[in-house]
Amino acid sequence: MAKGKKMGLFTWILIGFIAGILLGVAAPEFGQKLQFLGTILTNLLNMVVVPLVMSLLITAAADVGNMKKLGKRAGRTFCIFMLTTAMAILIGLIVANLFAVGQGVTIDLAGLTADETKEMNLLSTIIGIIPTNIFTAMSGANLLQCIFFALLFGFALTLLPDGREKEAVQHFFKGVAEVMKAITNIVLWFSPVGVFGLMSWVVGKYGLAILGPYAKAIAAVYVGCILHVLITQAGIMIGGICHRNPVVFVKEYLQTILFAVATCSSVATIPLNLKTAKRLGAAEDVADFVIPFGAVINMDGTAIYEAVAAIFAAQVFGINLSITQQIMIMLSAVLASIGTAGVPGSGLIMLTVVLNAAGLPLEAVGLLAGVDRFLNMGRMIPNIFGDGATSMVVSKLEGKLGKMMTEAEYEASVKAA
Repeated sequence: MAKGKKMGLFTWILIGFIAGILLGVAAPEFGQKLQFLGTILTNLLNMVVVPLVMSLLITAAADVGNMKKLGKRAGRTFCIFMLTTAMAILIGLIVANLFAVGQGVTIDLAGLTADETKEMNLLSTIIGIIPTNIFTAMSGANLLQCIFFALLFGFALTLLPDGREKEAVQHFFKGVAEVMKAITNIVLWFSPVGVFGLMSWVVGKYGLAILGPYAKAIAAVYVGCILHVLITQAGIMIGGICHRNPVVFVKEYLQTILFAVATCSSVATIPLNLKTAKRLGAAEDVADFVIPFGAVINMDGTAIYEAVAAIFAAQVFGINLSITQQIMIMLSAVLASIGTAGVPGSGLIMLTVVLNAAGLPLEAVGLLAGVDRFLNMGRMIPNIFGDGATSMVVSKLEGKLGKMMTEAEYEASVKAA
């Protein structure tokens, strides 16, 4: 077990993914019989996602409410993160539709865990977000209603006067969140088996043609991430708001990006990101707040992936998504990103939320888990750029944006200080 854990979860998922493909090719009839392993995985994800997301969002909303003590800086930072996340999802949806990421093979929906998709207008969708009975919403895994209630509960918690009762409620939900993280970690270790079963089934039934959409999905995620960096982060945030050269910004951040891609960790990249942002003009106190905060809440790359994955799921399962359903994908991904960033396998958890909100088959989580590591490397790019760009925008809004420095000039200024 110890040796297995040293290999890493996503290494095992990749092994399950490849082994499932090989079995599906070598013994297609037997491979089709292993679909039940994928069903177990989707049931386990369904089991954890409601209590996990609700406990995380209640504590996250309470923390966001408490950030008003930090002044305008926290509010500005949070709003920028949410706006750029929404922009990222929009870019992801556009790219995924242009690439037609799931077309080429249509998987039969019979027996899969998908709600019947139905046409909805925007007004009924907005009304439907508000639950009439939160326990019904929880038992039915209506995640948008659960998210609405959790955010409302968390913000209401900040309005209570400080005291033992308020602390008790906060500690309770923080405890629940920690327990659910542990349960989620256990569930994720079943992922390699579930992915193996799903790939054996889908390749056994539909052949190697199913691999075509994977290449398009990976390409769409990387194209979406690059476009978001160039248009939103370098173009609008650095060029438009900060009035700095976006080409220089991108060039100077390349070393930081390469480190982030290699480690696949926003948290591990914090020291290098702080140094780069300060060197490019971000105020020291602003960067020290924005970048650690962004490492655990700013998920632009993951948001692009969720959008691409939702379109992949809809097209590969032969489901037509309406504009309203695509708006629901945007809304659910933005809201879910508030609380799920610090969870192991957060991309898979967020994808479960998004697919549930759009009524799409959860089997898509298992189908995409096998290539998650390759996608994660691309997702890191806008996450790191976004934290740095936001620190510079907030510095600009506070009138603290300094000049860009070379590495030698920055080191000299640090020694002088």
